[in-house]
Amino acid sequence: MKITICASELIKRCLWDNYVYYIVGSEKEAEKILKEDLEFEISERDALVIGLLKIIETNNLIHKFNTYVVEFLTNKSIMDPKKSGLLIRKKTFDFAIDKFLDKFPDYWEPNSAWAKALSELVTYIDEIKLEIEKLDIQEIEDKGIVYEFYNTNAVKKLLRFNY
Repeated sequence: MKITICASELIKRCLWDNYVYYIVGSEKEAEKILKEDLEFEISERDALVIGLLKIIETNNLIHKFNTYVVEFLTNKSIMDPKKSGLLIRKKTFDFAIDKFLDKFPDYWEPNSAWAKALSELVTYIDEIKLEIEKLDIQEIEDKGIVYEFYNTNAVKKLLRFNY
């Protein structure tokens, strides 16, 4: 199968951070590729690694973010040792939220539709962060170290899918 794509299309599919990390390996080289924004061929293996084969392009970035968070919570949550719920480590989750914006590098110049969608996303993420700060934090001690956790269901309830 022959797959051709431009760097800007990888950004629009929220795959830029994966492409830079797994394929390019250098932020400087990635910036050069994006500035040229020429169509190039990507191998099937590389497309599979970065997730290109399962993505649909949309400028509904809030939906992409919500999907990312739900998938992250599904994969990274652990069972609460005292109750029957799921927990997500506070530090890990906070980092994951901030990392989502890496999919849209500062040196990318989006058109007006994408700029508006990106602006709405940043506002939405800021609102989510404020709401997360209000959540109860559960502390669990393990071998003398105290870890902080959020309740996974409480985090999911903050997400707005009908906006």
